[in-house]
Amino acid sequence: MKYLTIDEIHGALLGMLTEFDRVCRAHGLRYSLAYGTLLGAARHKGFIPWDDDVDVMMPRPDYEKLYALMKSGEAGLSPHFWISDDREKGALYPFMKLVDDRFTVKSSSHIEIKNLYLDIFPADGVPDVSPKERKKMFRKELFCNFVISMNLWYVFADKWWGYVIRPFFFWFYLIWMCYGKKRAIRRIRGLLLKFPFEECEMCDNRAWGQTMDDIPKSYYDDLIEMEFEGHKFFGFAEYDKFLTIRYGDYMTPPPPKKRQTHHLKVYRNEIHGEEVTE
Repeated sequence: MKYLTIDEIHGALLGMLTEFDRVCRAHGLRYSLAYGTLLGAARHKGFIPWDDDVDVMMPRPDYEKLYALMKSGEAGLSPHFWISDDREKGALYPFMKLVDDRFTVKSSSHIEIKNLYLDIFPADGVPDVSPKERKKMFRKELFCNFVISMNLWYVFADKWWGYVIRPFFFWFYLIWMCYGKKRAIRRIRGLLLKFPFEECEMCDNRAWGQTMDDIPKSYYDDLIEMEFEGHKFFGFAEYDKFLTIRYGDYMTPPPPKKRQTHHLKVYRNEIHGEEVTE
């Protein structure tokens, strides 16, 4: 089995991002590149050289329209592409993913959707509350994130010292497992929809953000086309403010030891007896 190089993974992910952009443009849906993908567009005009995923964010109303199009079969996705469910039986995460079944993914650290994916995060409303109340909201969301994560991640996988300290975490792990991933996904969805996007001035990726990086929802009304690997995709006109909130001095690359990846191993599938190429 031959795994893809990082350049080949980038080629496959670029195809997925192009497909996502095509569908959004066809249906008039707003989105922005997000996190490392937006940073890559700003700093590299493409992928961060060591990054191995793609992130986008959509306002909750547009996100729900995409979900409805997916469920009705009217999204118009090209062959081999599909969108994972974020709320029905079998959902792994509280957000959707665009998936390409021509590529299989293996992870040594956690359970993942079996095919190569692009993360689609909803931007949900953040009410005008005190910092104390905002932190209280955040803690509830973070608890659900932890429950979901602990039901997906292998505890200290492939670490010899994991076998030494694992017993000390057993009871915490048991509590998270007993609470259940399905319940946590239902719970966090209820928390996210409590404050409609349209009625709030601020928003954030509260489904899987794990930080309080609130931004004005008006950012989604001022999108620009940004160069990314020779293509044009939408990003916030205020991308500098967004990235500064998230990363600080984002134009300075981190030292090699702090360059994070998802450590995914990706290989091409054979479909109907034919090897797939990008």
